Amino acid sequence: MIVGASRSPEPGGRTTGRGVVGLYVHLPFCASRCAYCTFATSTELDLLPRTMAASTREIAQMGRRGGRSLATLYLGGGTPSLVPPGELSKLFAELDRYFPRLPDAEVTLEANPDDVTVEKALAWAKLGVNRVSVGVQAFSDRVLAMLNRRHDAAQASNAVRALQETGLAVSVDLMLGLPRFADEDLRASLAELLRLRPGHVSVYLLEMDKPHELARLAQRCPDLFPDSDAAASQYLTAGRELVAAGYTHYEISNFALPGREARHNVRYWRRQPVLAAGLAAHGHSGRRRWANLDTLPAYLEAVEAGRAPLAWSRRLSDSEAARERVMLGLRLASGVADTEIAACGGLAPAFAERLADFLALGLARRSRERVRLTPRGWLVSNELFAGLW
Repeated sequence: MIVGASRSPEPGGRTTGRGVVGLYVHLPFCASRCAYCTFATSTELDLLPRTMAASTREIAQMGRRGGRSLATLYLGGGTPSLVPPGELSKLFAELDRYFPRLPDAEVTLEANPDDVTVEKALAWAKLGVNRVSVGVQAFSDRVLAMLNRRHDAAQASNAVRALQETGLAVSVDLMLGLPRFADEDLRASLAELLRLRPGHVSVYLLEMDKPHELARLAQRCPDLFPDSDAAASQYLTAGRELVAAGYTHYEISNFALPGREARHNVRYWRRQPVLAAGLAAHGHSGRRRWANLDTLPAYLEAVEAGRAPLAWSRRLSDSEAARERVMLGLRLASGVADTEIAACGGLAPAFAERLADFLALGLARRSRERVRLTPRGWLVSNELFAGLW
């Protein structure tokens, strides 16, 4: 199950043009591992300086092959907020040397609430960060404890307020479908979220098909978790509350106040170039798709030896590109043009059959020569997307 969207404006700012790209930098270190995590991360903090040096060197290697201007820069993880400002400063110096940022570039840093202080926020802003994505997950101490989060609800609220007072744009992550996450927890989380009123909100349903600690707990204690209908109800309730409060539901999992869409993430969904650096980072440009090595020893060895740390690289065929364009386009509230849908249906008859069912059931709508999924359609959109492949 994944979650849905309804309508989408164009994000602001210059994001396209010759030589203009986004860049994702993966900073993999965490103080502890969360119960839902399947990302490429490490708690071996003694390796942090060496890994930051390697990522900085990789950026220089990329830049010497031809640097380009950045419309967006995204520092993800892991926990980028755990990285000392001095180490971040070295990284930004190399970025600025090879990948100059456009004047209106969006620069995002992911943060855990327990790392946020006014002093750190000011240091991040001085480096050029103008947007912070905060992994709140829930405003419930009981639920946060089950997720192995290191912060409590009060710390989450204080972190969001501190960032806002510093003048940084704020995005908040919430998770639904969690163990012992009752209706009152949802109401409390939404009430606190709307009181804080960040510019952007990402709402994710816990993915139970991933090999994480909570998935193993669900096998042992299924009664702790909401069933699929209850989880879907949580998502639909959150969507209604956010839209009623003035947020636009512009992508399956994302809501924004006017002009606050996540411009970096939109680049992925619109297939605009995004370069990649760091452990397990994925990039794309034109038809090319690639990913870095996903084990830290192998990544460090490659970069320190002067090699590109690639795990794989491939070029999409015409058919694959058409299918990808439709799949990513249907994640967005703006949907996909009828002509692209028809072309893709010819390549993937199973997709065409499933889409006809979605239209008949009201899970998708066709209007103004475009096809868009409805919120309930996005909840089961994996079933539709499976028909593409």
